[in-house]
Amino acid sequence: MDLLPDEAQQEIIAQTAAFLDEAMPIERLRTRDKTAGRPDDATWSQIAELGWFGLAIDEAKGGVGFSLVEEALLFREVGRHVGSVSLLATSLAAHVAAAAGEDALLAALIAGEKRVGWASPSTPPSPLSAASSNGAADLGSSITGRFQVFDGEPADLWLAVDERAAVLIDPSSAVRTDPKRCLDEFTALNHAELENVTTVALARADAVLFDRAAVLSAAMLVGLAEAARDQGAAYAKTRVQFGKPIGVFQAIKHPCADMAVRCEAAWSQTCYAALALRDGLGDAAFQVSAAKSLAGDAATENAAANLQIHGGYGFTTEYDAHTLVKRAHILNALAGTPRMHRRRVLDAPLAA
Repeated sequence: MDLLPDEAQQEIIAQTAAFLDEAMPIERLRTRDKTAGRPDDATWSQIAELGWFGLAIDEAKGGVGFSLVEEALLFREVGRHVGSVSLLATSLAAHVAAAAGEDALLAALIAGEKRVGWASPSTPPSPLSAASSNGAADLGSSITGRFQVFDGEPADLWLAVDERAAVLIDPSSAVRTDPKRCLDEFTALNHAELENVTTVALARADAVLFDRAAVLSAAMLVGLAEAARDQGAAYAKTRVQFGKPIGVFQAIKHPCADMAVRCEAAWSQTCYAALALRDGLGDAAFQVSAAKSLAGDAATENAAANLQIHGGYGFTTEYDAHTLVKRAHILNALAGTPRMHRRRVLDAPLAA
């Protein structure tokens, strides 16, 4: 299996990176403006015109016609630029609308006319909740339970996804929505309570949307891990101590090498998972969870190492190291927790 991008995929990578360098440079987060992390209306419209939200939707349904693999390449670059969770949620929402046969909603999502936040079921559930035994709200045509909503304000819809189903929810139908302070100040966080809410769109597990969400969040985590690697290495070359760049000292050199190894391992596994899921391989679920686990570890560990390499500067708003640490933990909580994916790997049947 060839894990290297072909010419068309290289073009997607180059165009996406060039656009993000100009429209969403990481320097935008060196501000007290908490809305800086989310694309403004003009940038959102540009993103829609580039076809991001319909990249892997069939051309017959108004999409671009690429596959999950190209989506992963795109979201790797989004992660590298600390892109908003709403970009991932909106792209996945288009797949939910397509699977549910909601053509008008699909067209609106592809055109960028609606923004989507990410709703993660909370545990323990509300006393009002008809939740399943594992503590998660039951995602069906009617939903009751509590959710943590990322980038749900402002948003026209909320996306919730698990191994059984993926749904789109009207935010106005929530019984209660409470704004909360988020670890990542550039990600809006709300706690929402739903009671017998009818979903806007429902796609059952056969749409493989949970695994798609896990692969794309893994791709974002890999991009973030690579950003941390590059930041740490660049700082190690320019920061001078005892008359030498700190990168020549083993205490810095070895963490930089470890960051590079983690990135390669996580990206290779994420690529393989995307291909396995695209081609319907029997062990796709195992590969997806392995990718999410490796990517989550790479992002959180690289972000922490990058901060340490920056020393005291890593905690200041003049540098970007602290933003990578915070966003890594947010992304690692999406599309299944680290514990859930490790359990999924352990429970997978052994290959014959």
